[in-house]
Amino acid sequence: MTAEHAKHFILAVYDEFEEDLIVVLDGASYFRASAVTELAERDGLEFVRLPAYRPDLNPVEECWRQLESALGNRYFESMNELTTTIDAALHQLSLPEVSNYI
Repeated sequence: MTAEHAKHFILAVYDEFEEDLIVVLDGASYFRASAVTELAERDGLEFVRLPAYRPDLNPVEECWRQLESALGNRYFESMNELTTTIDAALHQLSLPEVSNYI
């Protein structure tokens, strides 16, 4: 992902939710780039930045943990086996309750 990708994604989400949108960003370099940070000033977006080195505050990290548990340290005989296993793991994700992070 690049800063331009992040910018376009944030603007697309903003078009959908407008004033009800608060954007929560982690410390990824593309979120710190001027292409993204200038959106807050130019478009009046509200950004909340997660503190550095606090993956416990980011609900997507729980999703990654579950996927790693399902897929990590395994050998796949074929690309088909890998994609089937990924698909099954994605369907079995237990999505975190986002309100627990606020």
